[in-house]
Amino acid sequence: MKDLSIAMEMIQKNHKIYKEPMPIIKEFVLGHRWFMVSDTNDKLSMSLRVGKEKDLDEFEKILKSFIGRPADDCVYELINRADPELRIIAASLCNLLSKPFNSADRLKDRGIIRTEGRIFDYDVKDKKVGIIGYGLYNEVFLGKCKEFHAFDFRDPKGILNYRIGNEMKVYPENIYWHLGDNALEHEDVLESLDIVVMTGCTIVNNTYKDILKTCKNAKIRGIYGPSAELCPEYLFDLGYNYIFSASVRDKEAFYQSNFAAIPEGMDLSYMDNYELRCV
Repeated sequence: MKDLSIAMEMIQKNHKIYKEPMPIIKEFVLGHRWFMVSDTNDKLSMSLRVGKEKDLDEFEKILKSFIGRPADDCVYELINRADPELRIIAASLCNLLSKPFNSADRLKDRGIIRTEGRIFDYDVKDKKVGIIGYGLYNEVFLGKCKEFHAFDFRDPKGILNYRIGNEMKVYPENIYWHLGDNALEHEDVLESLDIVVMTGCTIVNNTYKDILKTCKNAKIRGIYGPSAELCPEYLFDLGYNYIFSASVRDKEAFYQSNFAAIPEGMDLSYMDNYELRCV
């Protein structure tokens, strides 16, 4: 977890500059989609649950050992363990530690501009575009760019619809699909992209740096989602130039939505959504 160690150096620097108290861990949630952590001030951060994790009994024991402790101590312990099955905890804690410094005023101090909402005001016409983690940005890319490539770990049957009569048609249409494996298996396509936007869960499964490196010809290099609440100067230093992230406004309201017998599936509506760019 050397990458998270580098991010923590920047996070700790911000804590010293702004004299921000260190968050104390209150609880964790293993949700059906999100791994969540909150502090004693009810600030909540999360990461999408991807990749291999410990079994529940072992996970419970490890998580309980962190309750009531400073978040940074827990991150350093996890970094020292260097266990990929615990990476999601460290990534989520780094998001929580980064949260106080992602306000518009504090970002402006550090040469980063925050705008509210998700606008993505880039010209995509005649561009070859890739989304890694299908589901968001369809309204921006579909039918508006030269080629729209969608990469996702999910199996095709989890995303595609097949209409079979005398002929078979696949829906959604007008998308080049790369499903069921790691985006890095399609290196030739990644290298050809003009624009790439990847889900923040690539931080959790530790593919984000390699994907970014492979997309060497992309002029717009973005990362998105609540999993990408991580220290933005760290991400910009890596080579990203567009970040979309989100922060939960009300922890209990978000919990109620996610714990419901029939989840709403409207997670971003419970969050303040924002885009970040360097000046």
